[in-house]
Amino acid sequence: MNSNSHPEFEQETNRLTSTVAYMKKMIDLIVENRQGQREEIRQAFIDLDFLDSSQSYISILVTTQLLEYGKEHFYQLNRGLKKPYFARIDFKQAETQDVKRYYIGKVSLLTKEDQEPLILDWRSPIASIYYEGRLGTVDYQTPTGKISGELSLKRQFTVEEGQLLDIRDIDITTNDTFLQASLEANVDNRLKDIATSIQAEQNRVIRADMTPLIVQGVAGSGKTTIALHRMAYLIYTYADRFIPENFIILGPNRLFINYISEALPELGAERVTQTTLIDFMVELIGKSAKVKLVAPEQKLFRLLDETNQASINSVNIIGASEFKGSIHFKDTLDQYVDRLQETFVPNIDFMLGDHVIVEAEDVRRIFLEEYSFLPLQKRIEMVKKVLSNKLKAAKEPILKLVEEEFSRQIGEVRSSSEFDDDVRREKVIALVDLRNVALAKLTNSAKTVVKKYLAFFPKIDLLRHYRRIITDPASFLDVSELGMDKAIIEYMCSSSGKLISQNKFELEDLAPLAYLKYLLIGYEEKFEVSHVFIDEAQDLSIFQLYTLRTILKTDMFTIFGDLAQGIHSYRGINSWDQVKQDVFPDLDCNYLTLEQSYRTTIEIMEYANAVIKKVKTSDIILAKPVIRHGTLPYVLSFKSVKDMANAFENLLQIQLVSGYKSIALIGKTLKECQLLKKNLTKSYDILQGDEALYEGQILIVPSYVAKGLEFDVVFIFNIHEHYSNEDLDLKLLYVAITRARHHLFRMSLSK
Repeated sequence: MNSNSHPEFEQETNRLTSTVAYMKKMIDLIVENRQGQREEIRQAFIDLDFLDSSQSYISILVTTQLLEYGKEHFYQLNRGLKKPYFARIDFKQAETQDVKRYYIGKVSLLTKEDQEPLILDWRSPIASIYYEGRLGTVDYQTPTGKISGELSLKRQFTVEEGQLLDIRDIDITTNDTFLQASLEANVDNRLKDIATSIQAEQNRVIRADMTPLIVQGVAGSGKTTIALHRMAYLIYTYADRFIPENFIILGPNRLFINYISEALPELGAERVTQTTLIDFMVELIGKSAKVKLVAPEQKLFRLLDETNQASINSVNIIGASEFKGSIHFKDTLDQYVDRLQETFVPNIDFMLGDHVIVEAEDVRRIFLEEYSFLPLQKRIEMVKKVLSNKLKAAKEPILKLVEEEFSRQIGEVRSSSEFDDDVRREKVIALVDLRNVALAKLTNSAKTVVKKYLAFFPKIDLLRHYRRIITDPASFLDVSELGMDKAIIEYMCSSSGKLISQNKFELEDLAPLAYLKYLLIGYEEKFEVSHVFIDEAQDLSIFQLYTLRTILKTDMFTIFGDLAQGIHSYRGINSWDQVKQDVFPDLDCNYLTLEQSYRTTIEIMEYANAVIKKVKTSDIILAKPVIRHGTLPYVLSFKSVKDMANAFENLLQIQLVSGYKSIALIGKTLKECQLLKKNLTKSYDILQGDEALYEGQILIVPSYVAKGLEFDVVFIFNIHEHYSNEDLDLKLLYVAITRARHHLFRMSLSK
């Protein structure tokens, strides 16, 4: 219904005006209170009695917390002034008579007088019925149980700069105004805030319980955006248990981190830790290891360069990568450390002088049994503590025993009739001197005996041990018995040895190194991480996920990915069941799907689905495009690169004139992209994936870098390199196709 003809337009306009006025009043009150609170803190410090400071300290603490809350509320209110809310629901709870109106926005606001909600936060429990409920009987979940009732109105508002522009009453949100406007809009390089248009399947993901959550989301389903909104929901819902700093987002690259960074403050999650998986793993391993990483995409280039991706060389490359990322490699490291620990304990009694304090067998038992749950280095530290305590307890008795023995000998000499007085005196003096030397020697030895004993334990060198494992085929005998091809093991050991001799490592080596450090050395830092969010998780390995869970000591993971876009499946995940079985075998994982694609048109999505159907796996979920039609993909063929470049120039101008803000020219490889750039009259940047940010309306993008991005118009071009029917090529082509929102062109040279 048009805003001007809506019967309640004036009433809603007045309500919005009064809400904005109240928000401004609250902002002024916060500013006024802030000065008074600062003065209270200053006075409390003046009055602070260091002999009895409890009351002053409490006053400072409380006032500081109020000041911090006021600062956060001030920021939220200011942020919400332009658009205080976007929806209204009318709801009557079962067994009550009153129909209550709730206005839903991105900020929570209660009246100061009676604490009635002027605005409900979109993350609140009752707001869920706006996203999922239809008019009629509905229910929603609260911390105390389920609440049922009658939903009689769902209303959407278009508000800009504090002014009401439009009202629309709806039943379901699938084809609502906000969603359609969002889908039809042209994109820039900022992540969208979708709180106004969250769909039912997305809402279920956002509000899912805090068990390990795996989300299989098709291309264009909003995985990244939903991940951030889920994080915002958890921070809001469990504010009494967690702080934003307890959450970490692990992204695929720095471009992704920059992409999400501007959206986090809008969602109240700016203090969340954001980093890439590579950077985090390198940090875990430690700077002292001086790990130099081979370019992560290098292996993909080698596979793409293979004329036959089923060649022996490709089979070895893929097999080695799969093994390094498998739970079997983790088992190999466990077995290595199990064997290594047996050689660690010296077969020597711990003694002070000639006195045994702890027998070698007891030291062995302490190391191998009592502290078997600790890394080897920390076990050595515990052995040190035990030996130090035993020494402390035994030192005085030993000294006393020695002194008593000398006293006995001196007494015997004194009472002996064998010697005359002079000889007797000399012998006594000699024994006294020997006693003093022996006691002094034992006392001095006690200062260093623990250190000297610990020197018999081997020094732990992380890289040396990893090198010993990864370059020796004998390390993997147990695995080969499970069916691991010996040729692949030999290839892995040989290729890894060549890299490590140059102190270089592959991306696949990072998780094993971090895990081996966990087993051998341990981590001094206690990680204050309660919840881990991972995007593009299909490109992670089982071992990487297992290592994260083990080291961070948390079960709360939210994992987003799409197996259809697994262009690194040679080192990544081929089935989400693998994750459940190998990473969370002791937990009941929640598995949800996002099957609706909101990015592209029906025509483009059907074209993409026809490609991905050819992949040889049964785990691929086909995307269901939202009801938005467009033109069919344009398929063009050219006789020469020059003809193709000329067509590009003309078509690009047409798209720009049509108002499209972002255009991508996607080639299969970097080499193809460089060739196209060379033939274009205008110079466009090539996105290579390691940028912190990207700018420009028109970009040239290799297919493997395009994943996670979206553009109004996409040109997929093939000059010398074409997409075969091998799984890797099909996934790369699928990724390229599904970047387009409005128009897709496929351009190639005629064969």
